[in-house]
This record gives sequence, C-alpha cells and structure tokens, in this order.
Amino acid sequence: MMTFTIGIGIVTYNRKAILNDTIDRVRAFTRKPDVALVVADDGSSDGTLAMLRDKQIPVVTGINMGIAWNKNRALFLLSHMLACEVVILLEDDTQPTKVGWEEALIEAGHRWGHVNYAGDWLPGISPSDAGTATDPIRAKLVTAQCSVYSKAALTFGGYFDPRFRGFGHEHVEHSARLIRVGYGGTMQADGALFYLIRADLTVVTSQSHYDEQQQQRNLALAQSIIGQQDYRSPWRDDKELRQFRSEIESAMSGGPERFRLTAAMRTPAARTPSPGGFFKRLFHRS
Repeated sequence: MMTFTIGIGIVTYNRKAILNDTIDRVRAFTRKPDVALVVADDGSSDGTLAMLRDKQIPVVTGINMGIAWNKNRALFLLSHMLACEVVILLEDDTQPTKVGWEEALIEAGHRWGHVNYAGDWLPGISPSDAGTATDPIRAKLVTAQCSVYSKAALTFGGYFDPRFRGFGHEHVEHSARLIRVGYGGTMQADGALFYLIRADLTVVTSQSHYDEQQQQRNLALAQSIIGQQDYRSPWRDDKELRQFRSEIESAMSGGPERFRLTAAMRTPAARTPSPGGFFKRLFHRS
C-alpha cells in the first residue's frame, strides 16, 4: 500500500467559506514533497461536502460527533492508514501565510513527537521567546488551532478521548497525556509545560460553536481523567468502533493515491491497490 511521509489534516464544521480559503492556502504554500491531505468534516450541513467534491479534496466524514471524534478521524487516517510519520492538524480557521510554512512544524514533530502552535494571544508568551523547532516555548497554557503529532506519539499515547462532545478541554487532556508518555513537553509538580513553536500561520475570525453546558460537561470529564496515562482508542465500545471503521473505510474507498496534496504528482488510479485486505488485518472484524 502507498504511504506518505507527512500528513496534513484540516478539521471543519459548517464553515465552508473559511475552509475553502484554508485549503487554497495549504495547496499554495506547502512545498514539502510526499504530503497527504485530508479534510475531516463533522457532519456539516452548509454545502461543505459539495465544495470539497468540486475541489477534488478527499474527506473523512460522518454524523456530528464533536471535535475530539473529528480530529481522531484525521489523525487515524493519516497516521495509521497512510502511515504518515508526522501529522500536522489544522483547525479550519488556521491558515498558512508563507511558502514553506510546514517545515518548522515537521522538524518539531520529528524532534519532540508532539508540539502545539504558539499563538501570540496566549498569556505568558514573550516576543523574546525563541519558539523554534529546536528551542520551543515552555508554557502552562496551550491552544488547539494547530498541533503536530508523530506516529510514535499516537502509538504510545493514543487519540483524543471520544467521550468528549462538542468542543472544550479535549485538547488539553490529550496533550497532557502525550507529555506523560514522553512527547511534547514536561511534567512538573504543578502541572504540564507544553512545548509551543511559532509558525507562519494566521487565525482568521470565524463563527464559534460554543456551548456553555457542553463546556462544563467536558471540563468535568477532563478533571476526572487528566492524570490517567492509559492508551485511548478513537472509540469506546463495539458500536463506536463499527461507526468509526465505516467512516474510515468510506474515506479510503478511492485508494490512497487520491490523498496526495499535489494533483500533478498523482499516479493513475489503476496503479492504486485496494485497501480491503489491509482493513481486515487492522480491525480483525467483519
């Protein structure tokens, strides 16, 4: 089966216009060869899927499950199905601004296994902080607009806990868990220090899907599990496994070559093997 070195995932929900611009910027400014791209869509109803078909952008999608489940769609497909060594995960309102924007993020992913974007709005970040791949900022706060994951970090630390719904607190719990297994920061007596790096990105103004009740439920869940180190699958039970498997199989049905970022580099579809046997070996279920 064809594999890629680097994966870029964009997660989205009902923000078609912003997503369209983000895709165009990723296509225009990414220069690393052998890159796979996928959009993870969390059940959008605003014409997002039609737009992606028109742009010939591969998508993994399903019913609305919340940002933790949706990020797992992209991470699992890129890391485990396409065997990407490093995955860059962008929220749909986070856009590259310069050619080669991905290079520092990839280097940091290889070096640390997991890093997050050093948003200049985060308290405690000074302009004098390096925030480079070799010298990341050590911060007590973290933001989720752009994150980087190595295949090893996901193999040992697992995925976002699928019990989180909507959005809120799922990213802090996941990053802290990866730190505890050795990726993306350090643990101190008073909590985690997250590794953050600067990048050629901008976060554009967008509609929020904030839900206060959901935030409070997620906070309670995060507080109850934040110290646990056990590996998390993208699913919690057999029913969720079947749902997740169906979503991934549907996304992979056209073969791995369609995920190649640069259309001109794609090989004819006839050369692409069927992924069916791989799925059977991976899931061991029918």
